[in-house]
Amino acid sequence: MKKRLEALLETAVSALKTEGVLPVDLGIPFQVERTRDAKHGDFASNLAMVAGKAARAIPRQLAERIIAALPVDSAVTKVEIAGPGFLNFHLKTSIF
Repeated sequence: MKKRLEALLETAVSALKTEGVLPVDLGIPFQVERTRDAKHGDFASNLAMVAGKAARAIPRQLAERIIAALPVDSAVTKVEIAGPGFLNFHLKTSIF
């Protein structure tokens, strides 16, 4: 599932590069990891925070743009922004 979420985020990054929100040559070493607390979802990513500096954008605002650019995936029930810009993914229980 981690690879699947990484692919979704890569697709969103590509879309934001096309829109000019992110620099085209930007390489983003982001992470997708299991959350420590289930109330924060199943997986979390730091993409908006690591890309925010390079994009000269506020991470929470960039996180909103990333969520809007994410392709629909049947396994993902919702994506929330937490703290300074973490993306928390909630998955269907049937995935597990």
